[in-house]
Amino acid sequence: MRRKKVWWLASLLVVGVFFVVTGCATSKNAPEKKEQKAAYKTEVCSSAKITKVDYFMKKYKGSMRLHITVGIKNVSSSPKRYRLHIFLPGGVSSGGLYPRKGKPPVIQPGKELVQTYPMYYSKIPESFELVVTELPQK
Repeated sequence: MRRKKVWWLASLLVVGVFFVVTGCATSKNAPEKKEQKAAYKTEVCSSAKITKVDYFMKKYKGSMRLHITVGIKNVSSSPKRYRLHIFLPGGVSSGGLYPRKGKPPVIQPGKELVQTYPMYYSKIPESFELVVTELPQK
């Protein structure tokens, strides 16, 4: 009986030491997560100003996808509507209208509009390009 207790305690001690040693080893050798920064270029018409650019990974339609948030401000003296193009490496692109809808669909002078676009891209790119153009008034 005494021999069983000693064997049980010894095996428990060996297993405990194993978990402590391997747990410490993996935490020291684990790679650190570094925040990736993407460089971006902008091409903006004279009546607009990009006020915010943010990018992050988020689940979209079952997969982790890149999302890009862009804020555009109307710096002219009249209401305007803009088109945004987002170009990623490898030919992936997206974009849309600022504002998407409304009566009339325009951004008033001095006002800002922020929209987020999901991209079919599964990592943060090294660089991307934003192009803002002014749409003609009807």
